[in-house]
Amino acid sequence: MSNLLPNWFNDWWIDGLRGAGRLFWSVLILLLVTAIIVILIKPPMLKRPVSTRVGVALFGVIIVGTLVLAKIITPWQNTIVWLGILALIAHTFFMVASRPARDPDVAATWAESFAGAVGVFAFMALAYAIVPHEWMTFANANLGWGDTTKFLFQSNQNIFFIPINWPFNFDYPALRDIIVSVIYIVILGANLKLWVMWQHRLDPIPEADPNAPVKRSRFGRPLQVSSASGGN
Repeated sequence: MSNLLPNWFNDWWIDGLRGAGRLFWSVLILLLVTAIIVILIKPPMLKRPVSTRVGVALFGVIIVGTLVLAKIITPWQNTIVWLGILALIAHTFFMVASRPARDPDVAATWAESFAGAVGVFAFMALAYAIVPHEWMTFANANLGWGDTTKFLFQSNQNIFFIPINWPFNFDYPALRDIIVSVIYIVILGANLKLWVMWQHRLDPIPEADPNAPVKRSRFGRPLQVSSASGGN
């Protein structure tokens, strides 16, 4: 599989950064899937101008067209593949955002439940297994942070410019493990937030109370609630 990351990644910031291709793709897919879940929680935001069959067929058209163009125009192969991937992502978001509105009283079918369960399993495997694993692989293989003889600082060194030594050694494997722990904490927090949002996705939006007192400014004028705040 082509890395698709440009060669200048090797000369930018850290030598060998292009080796983070698998980490880059796994994080990108995780962010895209998370965004799709958030859109699914929201009501449909767009109107679909074509039928669902036509929209699904466009996925195949984009994939086949990208492969054919990349095969014919080889000097621009990476650029064409990138444009094809961006087109697939944009069309996916459009199809999800323009899905037909669903009656909340209609129960999910067995097929929908199984598909949702498989999707959640894949999402959690990506978040809790693949992304941390790819970070550990990149840190060990490309950054060299698995070497216990490499230290960020040692106990015989001063704390920056203060004439006091550090009370402990801090090697790169410890830094690698701290970063992977932060990854797990962030993913767990986002997971809990998505659970709460999904549980409340069908809650009715409270209507404004006509008898509620009108908020006024310090000049005595009634305040108007902007539409951007959702009317709350």
